[in-house]
Amino acid sequence: MKTADERRAIKNAMPRIHLHSVHTRNCRLLPDRYHLLDAMPKAATVAEIGVAFGDYSQEILERCAPKKLFLVDAWASDRYSDGLSAIQNKFASQIERSIVEVRQGLSTEVLKKFAPNSIDWAYIDTNHSYQTTIEELRLCASCLVSDGRIAGHDFCTGNVVSAIPYGVVESVMQFCLEDSWEFEYLTLDPSAHFSFCIKPISEN
Repeated sequence: MKTADERRAIKNAMPRIHLHSVHTRNCRLLPDRYHLLDAMPKAATVAEIGVAFGDYSQEILERCAPKKLFLVDAWASDRYSDGLSAIQNKFASQIERSIVEVRQGLSTEVLKKFAPNSIDWAYIDTNHSYQTTIEELRLCASCLVSDGRIAGHDFCTGNVVSAIPYGVVESVMQFCLEDSWEFEYLTLDPSAHFSFCIKPISEN
């Protein structure tokens, strides 16, 4: 566990971004990240970045009926090392029918292999660090369709139980400011591990 000074240094190293009303004017609050899925495009090509044991993947399949769901994860840590076999068993039928496709590897490496205009929306839930998240946002944007969305988990300052600082808020806000994206949804999950959904700012 990092010390208070180490956690403070991590947070102080992240940018402090001030958004404008154009970035938030169309944002809606939703009760939780399951309601977020109900609002996302259906029958779409989706990439879930950070899958673990596939609990949220199951929700995506049931609530969004994607025509294709890419599951991207390294499954490399001790905590999640059994996740890949769990995914292969849980979604065996969908994998056989090519509805689900598993792509194992680091998110920032796997995302580089997606072609432009190949994904309708993505959901990011990986290590929550500032540097990884900002890179994931940029890589996701490079493979989205023109009106695509990027959503993600843990839009909060960190894990207070484990004393781990996150960089999701800072990276998402920086991405929105620099690349002209706006918030479409924010969730108010009772766990306080909120989700976000952003989209390119419309000319209208």
